Amino acid sequence: MLFTSPAVPLVPVIEQIPLIQVVNEDDQILLNSPDADWFRRLNDFPWQEHREVAAAYCDALYDFNSSGASAEEDSPDSSAESEDDARLRLLSGRATVNKDVPVLYEPEFRTPAVRTVNPLSVAPGVIPFRSDGRKPKCFFALFKAFIGASLMGFPPEPDKVHLLLTSNLSFARVCGFVPKGTDEKYWQSHVPGLRKLEQFDQIMTEYGLWDREKWDEVRRNIRDGVFREESEVVGDTTHYQAYSGFETVKYKDENGKDLKKSQSLLTKNCGCEDRETCPHPLELADDGAGTVVKSRYKIIWAHKAAIIGLPGQEIPLDAAAVSDAASNDGRTFLPHLERLFDNLPETRPWFDIALYDAACCDQGLKEDFMENHGILLRTSLNPRKIATLTGGLPRCMESLTPCGTLTCAGGHDMDYRGVRNETRTFIYQASSDGEDGAPVCLSCPHRAECCPDSEGGRTATVSFDLLPHIDPQDPRMAKRFKATMARRTSVGRMIKRLKCDLGDSRLTKRGNASFQAYLDKTMIALHILLRG
Repeated sequence: MLFTSPAVPLVPVIEQIPLIQVVNEDDQILLNSPDADWFRRLNDFPWQEHREVAAAYCDALYDFNSSGASAEEDSPDSSAESEDDARLRLLSGRATVNKDVPVLYEPEFRTPAVRTVNPLSVAPGVIPFRSDGRKPKCFFALFKAFIGASLMGFPPEPDKVHLLLTSNLSFARVCGFVPKGTDEKYWQSHVPGLRKLEQFDQIMTEYGLWDREKWDEVRRNIRDGVFREESEVVGDTTHYQAYSGFETVKYKDENGKDLKKSQSLLTKNCGCEDRETCPHPLELADDGAGTVVKSRYKIIWAHKAAIIGLPGQEIPLDAAAVSDAASNDGRTFLPHLERLFDNLPETRPWFDIALYDAACCDQGLKEDFMENHGILLRTSLNPRKIATLTGGLPRCMESLTPCGTLTCAGGHDMDYRGVRNETRTFIYQASSDGEDGAPVCLSCPHRAECCPDSEGGRTATVSFDLLPHIDPQDPRMAKRFKATMARRTSVGRMIKRLKCDLGDSRLTKRGNASFQAYLDKTMIALHILLRG
């Protein structure tokens, strides 16, 4: 007799994930250390807020690999163009030569041909499925590596990121990577090589994802009340030393006058073996670099960045690459403010006053600010073309500076009191710096000829015509003007944080696109730090 066992139900085999979490002692030390704020930021990274950009990166990566590392556009055959003609052609496209060229760099981002990745399908370690190719590195781990480098005070560039990932095991772990052994096969969680980091940075730059992340971070901090709105906005520029050489180009202006200008060396951005005869056009090896004049004897070959922010809280709202570093600083402020309004329209009703240095001391520019945006532009005075007056002044008055400081014959500066519109004059009165707060006139040796009968001190009036560059409705001698302008220097501390604390003043990559991406990465790191 044959016996058969009863039927056994088919149960799917389920692989149980080990419920074990490895805790490293050095990571715990860093997590509790007040000097390792970067580790805590990366360990508690809010990855859910970056899902949209992560999905966009996955689509961009697929498009990048499908279309090639850099899609070459059709261009006319320029093999017959001489180097001298190419220099003049490129020179005419610079903002300092052609006024029609935008003063701020305006990148043209690539767009993926197809968008298929759902933001909800991505997470740390979770990679969208693709039927072809190896599983790519996790976006969140790569993103944290670049921003983490900036949080640690290093330039957020691929070579520095690779050095940190391969030399600092805690940094690699908190980003989401593990070291690769000598004989191990490829795994997406292994520490990426330098080439993969360069590819990630290139994709984020070309597809505008660094730019998108920057504006998202600022907008998120506004939404969460990390900083409050202010009625004043401040701007300035700073330079980063360029990683390139230059040559002097001689040319003629529209009037036939012989001029010369420093310009980046020429190159061809192609992989042709014979570049001398290939049809690709010559281009600037470091577009955007130019001579930045700091003083009569200090001229620097550099890139220039425009910074705009809130002076009271010393928070930068944007950092933009100037398309030609040789551009005058005063040309950057208005277009930069308009770019801020285009990307963050919620800030448009905030500002009543804009602050800048003497580079924007132009009446026409002040009128543009008021007419276009209803913003009062206050600037430092550029006194180079305005001399101190010593004649035509009221009795016993010795000098009147371009800033409106009136000094009497006794060597005392008069206090500004206001304006009298009926007579079109500024009103000054002797200061009360004497004993017991008495006017200085009481002990002045010139009192007999200046104000013999006045017990309250000398009062003098100065015609508006003697100070035509000063707006009577907003005189720079007034205490409110001086108090406001005292906050202008806050932009220097914003620049220091972006340029020194979260990066380096010396660039290691070339071109405006890479420079703008560098600024975006430091802005992202700064606004992550602001969240406490």
